[in-house]
Amino acid sequence: MTINIGAGSNQRSLTDQDAIALTSGHEFWTTESRAGIPSIRLSDGPHGLRFQAKAGDHLGLNEAAVATAFPTASASASSWDPSLLKAMGRAIAQEARHYQVDVVLGPGVNIKRNPLGGRNFEYFAEDPLLAGHLAAAWINGLQSAGVSASLKHFAGNSQETDRLRSNSLIDPVALHELYLEAFRLAVTLAQPDTVMTAYNQVNGTYMSDHQYLLNDVLRGQWGFKGLVVTDWGGLNDKVAALNAGTDLEMPSSGHLFDRQAETALASGQLERTALARAVSNIAHLANQPRPAGGDQQTLLAANADLAQAIAEQSAVLMKNDGLLPFAAEQPLTVIGALAANTRIQGAGSSHITTPETTSILAGLQAAGREVTYAAGYQLDGQPDVALLEAATTAAKLEQPVVLVVGLPDTAEAEGSDRQTLALPANQEAVIAAVTAANPQVAVVLVAGSVVTMPWVTHATAILNVFLGGERVGAATERLLFGAISPSGKLAESYPLRYSDVPSQQFGQPLDVPYRESLYVGYRYYDKAALAVAFPFGYGLSYTQFRLDNITVPERTVTVGTKHISVQVTLTNTGSCRGAEVLQVYTGQLDQAQLTPLRALAAFQKVWLAPGEQTTVTLQVPRHAFERWQDSKQAFQLAGGAWSLSVGTSSRDLQPPVPMTVAAPAAKTSVPSWYQQPQGQPSAADFTALSGLTPHDSVAQPGTFTRLSTPRALAQYSRTINALAKVIIGNMQRKEDADPHSPAGEFLATIVWDTPLIRLAQQSGGSLKLWQVDWLVRRANHSRRRPS
Repeated sequence: MTINIGAGSNQRSLTDQDAIALTSGHEFWTTESRAGIPSIRLSDGPHGLRFQAKAGDHLGLNEAAVATAFPTASASASSWDPSLLKAMGRAIAQEARHYQVDVVLGPGVNIKRNPLGGRNFEYFAEDPLLAGHLAAAWINGLQSAGVSASLKHFAGNSQETDRLRSNSLIDPVALHELYLEAFRLAVTLAQPDTVMTAYNQVNGTYMSDHQYLLNDVLRGQWGFKGLVVTDWGGLNDKVAALNAGTDLEMPSSGHLFDRQAETALASGQLERTALARAVSNIAHLANQPRPAGGDQQTLLAANADLAQAIAEQSAVLMKNDGLLPFAAEQPLTVIGALAANTRIQGAGSSHITTPETTSILAGLQAAGREVTYAAGYQLDGQPDVALLEAATTAAKLEQPVVLVVGLPDTAEAEGSDRQTLALPANQEAVIAAVTAANPQVAVVLVAGSVVTMPWVTHATAILNVFLGGERVGAATERLLFGAISPSGKLAESYPLRYSDVPSQQFGQPLDVPYRESLYVGYRYYDKAALAVAFPFGYGLSYTQFRLDNITVPERTVTVGTKHISVQVTLTNTGSCRGAEVLQVYTGQLDQAQLTPLRALAAFQKVWLAPGEQTTVTLQVPRHAFERWQDSKQAFQLAGGAWSLSVGTSSRDLQPPVPMTVAAPAAKTSVPSWYQQPQGQPSAADFTALSGLTPHDSVAQPGTFTRLSTPRALAQYSRTINALAKVIIGNMQRKEDADPHSPAGEFLATIVWDTPLIRLAQQSGGSLKLWQVDWLVRRANHSRRRPS
């Protein structure tokens, strides 16, 4: 039989076998080409292209072509400037077309549920409105230059621990108002050509099989028109996935599941309309016209300047007791191994091969600054008394110190979560010694994720440059010496201590209850009235701003309201040019229900010269006054009294403006913890709220499936134990990694904790389906552990 796609003169017929084959990848980065439908080339690249012309992988291990390394998402989000993200997207697209790449895998908009998330550097924010608008801008920029985006990782992907099998248990309100909202905004504002499904389950169903989220929500409620692709090796069940709305399995699995799909199609289990939809979406994407690539050297030069501009506008000045900016001729003592070997990006699938990298020390030296340097600490975290003593001696010079500290490479990587929010102990020892020796210490923080700062009172200034891309050193020099005023604002809260974080059920395997519901980040800290180190939206400047004349002409929101206009007069009262980010928050006054104290509703970054004044109009959409009604499967206005507040962070707000929503009140009965959250909700509270109950599973013979890991199976099967060791050894030799080195141990962990079927899917057909099933059967019938 055949599958017909297209219409009129563009109609074509494919055999069932060709149609099914098209829904699986051809190689690691390309799709199949059948019946005149061309192959599609895909590549990683949320903050810079990671194009692999040779051997492909999804962990950032194999060689990639040279491309611009822009600041990672945690940095660029702190710019609060969609125009910069749009420019980044367009620049990445231009480089992609040089390599004839059709689809770039990005951006990532998953909510930062917990600050220990190992991939938080690659995601924008703890707030969905900020993340959604920045993602939409990036997508619009990329697709305006003829390259398709792949919005990821849809959905509920908040941890790296056991990410290939974990089950995110999320109540409907948190799911729609928090974890899906950034995706909704990106889809409705930018219509990405593709959406990538996450590895994990949501409420018991793998995302590649999730009929409700893929068909009902993504395509039905949001009107998504494009193609749904799995994360690499993320297909769970070929037939269920196609029926649920997934179109394309990547990468090539050697057509592992084609025979199963053919049988299911013949029996009617695989819906013919679902297969036709998938093939039509693949053909549509494959046949899109693409522009030719430009000159790579010209692109790299221009994009390096853009990367620096983004880094400059993303850095957040977290503290400044008058030390910064430095005077033009001020000599400095620079301390910290990260000054000379500055991290510019995280590890994993977004790791970029850069044409240049400017460290912070090199950036200062290239600008002709007089510096005395001391390493201070080892990058591997090992204590070194000699380095500490040399740093202390250098700090005693009668000149300011720039102390560069941050997280090591191993702390921020795809595939594993962090174990602590603290900086390495050897760095904290240097901070203590240097700040005791010199009263003028500017700490420069190099970290893509949140860290705790028990030393904050000892530093005179703190400048957070995150993971700032290839020109972070040049950008840092200009910021420290005042060539540009810092204008970044935090896109996530910095708690005082990890015990204050409400999502303590984090990083556990398999069933992961999101007990805190929508109380993530400032939504929790503000409602719980809990002190934080630095609040969401916070950031200082070298100048000062005044907000006046806040005007909200329309105080009543009705069904007919499209948006509420908010006018603010902003004045730069300082002595240099700078930018302020105006932020509007809305909140229900009735707090005795599942609702945050306030939520971001609109924002705008405004640059002003000294003494300049302007009136800014911000548009607050009606959606800011709506709540998710699960029984209606829709957002609806929540009637009653609301407030609208304007300010410069979630905790620096002008007096609220009272608002009225003319609609039925949407009261719900929820456990008391969700009315006034403090500490951790109980398991019983979560089950009462959501109807979801986590289950502990015991890995033992009789329970193993294709999704069991070699670590679990190897206890009962010598064959799997040996197979895993062979795979690990091959990977370590291929990457020239010492088995006992951090890189070698990382590769081993990846293999041991990857489900057996996922290893087969990523083997390119060398590990067959029947072999997987045979290995599972052997383990299920075993009662003897290997010696």
